[in-house]
Amino acid sequence: MKRFVLAVAVLASSAALAEEPVAVNAGQSWSAVGPKTVASGANLLEASLGWPGLEVSYLRGLASRFNLGGRFSFNYGVEGLVRGVAPGLKLQLLTKVLFVDQGKVSFGMTFEPGPLFYFYNNNTTLIGFAIPVGFRLGIAPASALQLAIFFDLPMWISFGSVSSFNLPILTGVGLEYFVQSSLALFFKMRMGPTVFFRGQSAEFTLDAVIGVGWRF
Repeated sequence: MKRFVLAVAVLASSAALAEEPVAVNAGQSWSAVGPKTVASGANLLEASLGWPGLEVSYLRGLASRFNLGGRFSFNYGVEGLVRGVAPGLKLQLLTKVLFVDQGKVSFGMTFEPGPLFYFYNNNTTLIGFAIPVGFRLGIAPASALQLAIFFDLPMWISFGSVSSFNLPILTGVGLEYFVQSSLALFFKMRMGPTVFFRGQSAEFTLDAVIGVGWRF
């Protein structure tokens, strides 16, 4: 009888342990560089510095997988062109959509349209409009780390005497470290050619920045 009671106790203990959820590393629930969005009602403030300039961004969670916000940029490189040095300003509407979230792996896209202005030394101003589309693949190798792979088409149109449709084709990576669940430091770099449909030429383009993201 004692052996029977002992066997029942062992089986009950085993069943209880089997029912306990197993902790799985799914990374953080949001990302400044990857595709993960902030939750509905939450906010994300980002600031970054590098080439081609300084950016400050704000995103608001309108739904669990959809964020909307804006960005102000002060640039000293014309849309990332390594030979295009001139001060400029850019204002953008930000949209971020998360399509897939499997915890460690996520996928989404961004759309960031807005006007741009660059001021050259010969008293001429380049006026244009940006229509960037980007795709993000996120991988969480650890709970405090987020890796992002970028494929971006930050297209822009210039107006006036040098009007042209310009197509950058950029790929790159981003790395994000979460100091705490609401604060992250990040680095991202994208590079590739910008194809100018006027003149049928191309130039090397670089976007490499470090920054901080704060969710609140």
